[in-house]
Amino acid sequence: MSEPDTENRATIRDVAQAAGVSISTVSRAFARPGRVSASTAKRVFAAADALGYRARAVDTPTPADDRRLHGILAISVADIANPVFADYVKSAQHQCMSKGFGLMVIDAEETGAIERNALRLAHAHVDGFILASSRASDVTIRKIAEIKPAVTINRPVRGLQSISGDPAPGLEAAIGRLVDLGHDSLTYLSGPEASWQDGMRWRTISASCARHRITLRRVPGTAPTYAGGYGIAPTFLDNPTTAVIAYNDIAAIGFMAALRARGYSVPGDVSVIGVDDLPVSMLVEPRLSSVRLPRRQLGRQAVDALIGRLHHTESHPNFEPVMLPSSFVERASIGPAHP
Repeated sequence: MSEPDTENRATIRDVAQAAGVSISTVSRAFARPGRVSASTAKRVFAAADALGYRARAVDTPTPADDRRLHGILAISVADIANPVFADYVKSAQHQCMSKGFGLMVIDAEETGAIERNALRLAHAHVDGFILASSRASDVTIRKIAEIKPAVTINRPVRGLQSISGDPAPGLEAAIGRLVDLGHDSLTYLSGPEASWQDGMRWRTISASCARHRITLRRVPGTAPTYAGGYGIAPTFLDNPTTAVIAYNDIAAIGFMAALRARGYSVPGDVSVIGVDDLPVSMLVEPRLSSVRLPRRQLGRQAVDALIGRLHHTESHPNFEPVMLPSSFVERASIGPAHP
């Protein structure tokens, strides 16, 4: 076995020699791994990593093969400034790199029109889409999937593979803990109307409060942001409850800041719970109790599901929604109810 040319970067021939396979096998392993055995693909990728080799367009099938892969996936997120979506992007990018793919990021800016236009422009350059908490309609998402394979995160759509965080276990545990602390009234500060997760959270909270005989209010949120949470406080104070669950941590933190600015204590006057369990939840005062969702795992599994579709590893794809459980993390923002 000859050594790779040290004066130039590693070539596909070097990888083939190191892995003990043909050049065409290396090409297939990168362009369409489903056409080689799992053990062969693993050997090829290990050799490529050791040599510092990265597949180039010239190593993929020739232009005559109109089904060749670009080696790039796209992920669309509702708001890249939100740490939740940043986690999706980071985990998806790391998983893509481990599979020999690149990742294009689309920031929809919480706007369906921006998302649709960006996806339209991207479709010719990518192999498939990951739609994270998409605000587009089901019809639009299915049309996108007719052009290129698509997987959704936190947005089940009939006929597509979806990977979602199940808020029910964490929310039910949170409400159970509030009951233990003597709370009998709760307000939900809601999220975007187009958010599937918002609907899931509201249904779970409603059912749990009914079981525990807790009075429940819903206050529509203006935006799932710090400013949105801050601005909703006056509406809440018009008819307050002893506890609050916000759509996400960022809105909960803004809401707590608004309460403090008006002379109210958390958790002395109001207990507050967020959703997502962002790192910032442990930095605010009081530290925020939160429902933890498995964000990194969602991103990784979405990439695996999409690449599986691209490589046709399943003759009959399973489109049953995958639901990953949440959990409740108690911190200092909740306490005993006060009359």
